[in-house]
Amino acid sequence: MSYRRLTLDQGILPPRRSLQHRCLRTFAEHWVELSEYEQHYIPTLNILMRGALLSYLTIYGEEGCMDFASFKILFQNAGDGWGDVRFLDLTGLLNADFTLKDLHKCLKRDIFSATERMGALSTSDQKAKETIKVAAVAESWEDELDSPSPPASPLPAQLTTPLFTNLSRLSLAHAGKYASWLELLKLSPALKKLTHLSLAYWPRPTLTPNSSSSSMVAKHTRLAFSGTSHYADLDEDYEEAANILRRFSTNTYSLEWLDLEGCAWVKALTWQNSLRHPPPRPPTPPDEMDGWAELNPAPAGPDWNQAWQRITYLNVFQGWIPGDMESLQNMPGGVIPMQLMRWLREHGEQEESKVDRYESGSGVSSWIEREKVGRRVAEEIMAKRKAKEGKGRWCQVEFGWELSSR
Repeated sequence: MSYRRLTLDQGILPPRRSLQHRCLRTFAEHWVELSEYEQHYIPTLNILMRGALLSYLTIYGEEGCMDFASFKILFQNAGDGWGDVRFLDLTGLLNADFTLKDLHKCLKRDIFSATERMGALSTSDQKAKETIKVAAVAESWEDELDSPSPPASPLPAQLTTPLFTNLSRLSLAHAGKYASWLELLKLSPALKKLTHLSLAYWPRPTLTPNSSSSSMVAKHTRLAFSGTSHYADLDEDYEEAANILRRFSTNTYSLEWLDLEGCAWVKALTWQNSLRHPPPRPPTPPDEMDGWAELNPAPAGPDWNQAWQRITYLNVFQGWIPGDMESLQNMPGGVIPMQLMRWLREHGEQEESKVDRYESGSGVSSWIEREKVGRRVAEEIMAKRKAKEGKGRWCQVEFGWELSSR
């Protein structure tokens, strides 16, 4: 289920046959012109309608239509209405003029305390001038140590609060080359209330996306610049990706719904390095312990029984479904090809938008292998949940196609 489908089903967006839908669509189609000529009237719209207009921009707006200036125009002068903004749909809206850094400016909280300097503040201009007088530079360090310390200059009391204090749903899907895991990690402390998140079609988690093939030659070896090597996919090395997801999960502990459609790196969700994380051993009897506590290494990826224990829906749909029946029939026997052929016969016509009937051969074979990986990830998540004392929550894993139960 995509983020847009979720918002439609739960009534966040107006019905398609309503007058409000037609008005918002027209506004989105001409956003570039209207955001400039109607910038003084846009803030008079209801704050919930402005949030819906943002979703319409993802569907009907021009490419690159959103920049930070127009985003501020859309949500300025909200007053007490900031708390009513619970969802932001930024699907496909990130670009050079509106990045995750700009979004961070709206979500961060910077507090500068100046209580210690309040005594230095005065309404007297003369006293203020004396207080902030800059001390002369000493000729040597010895003279500076002997001279009395100048009075401390007062720091202005400043309080900056985030705009969307009750934000619970966020879509960053289809971010393209502007999907930055480094910026997302910086943003994550402001996402502690988030319950629904879409990172559909995001690239493999890495902090150095432009250095995967770069390296430096040392005296005895060649060192890679990136935490993820150029051959990480062939080696099935997801260490950096799993580590980034673990760090991200610690700040998004309220998540209940996670959309990773079109992400080919879902194996990082449960990846464990066999060298760093050997299979668990039976506990050592007390009489055989030598006084050292047994060290249990932390999980490489997100902990599905701690930080992400609330997630009950996970979408790992690959984004398309192969429809070439001949390629499926020529594949070696397997459960997934057989189930997929049955699904195509039953639902292929109704779900035609998902089916790609032109991809064949190796493309279909690669899809089957990725589907097997997704199934194993789902099994591993549920195994971790079942292993928890008292049993963890059931997690529904969506693959985009499902056989009818009969």
